Amino acid sequence: MGRMKLMLDTNILVDYLKPRPAFFEPARLLMLCGRLGEFDLWMTSSQMTDLIYILSEGGRKDLMPEVLQGLRGLRQLVGVYPVGPDEVDGMLASPWSDPEDALLYETALSVGADAIITRNKEGFEESALRAMDCEELFQWLERDFGLTYAEMALSAQAI
Repeated sequence: MGRMKLMLDTNILVDYLKPRPAFFEPARLLMLCGRLGEFDLWMTSSQMTDLIYILSEGGRKDLMPEVLQGLRGLRQLVGVYPVGPDEVDGMLASPWSDPEDALLYETALSVGADAIITRNKEGFEESALRAMDCEELFQWLERDFGLTYAEMALSAQAI
């Protein structure tokens, strides 16, 4: 199996950038794996502005420096695919009820993604791509490929 390409839904990116207790650790492990080159992680260019709005609570100027710093760090981990006319036209022609999910799906197809990582799997029921959350991804990789991912603490002697 070559390096897997994963399209990340906005909810996974928010879980990582604005740690939500129940979801942060799996999202963090996914980002660490991306940083180490285990996966190619992708988001859309339109998600960047969505994240700015969400994380700055609607554009609060006092939150903007922290938000932009977090997004700079995210860019070290996640590729940004520019949404273009093909993806927009695919979304507009889609029968999906949620245009944002349809646009993410169309972009995932353009990227050549192997899966969409989301906590909103219901939004991707029409998807020809596998849609799963972070924990399901790691369970699937262990079950089907014998790959186990976990974070280990290293002692000072091991370094």
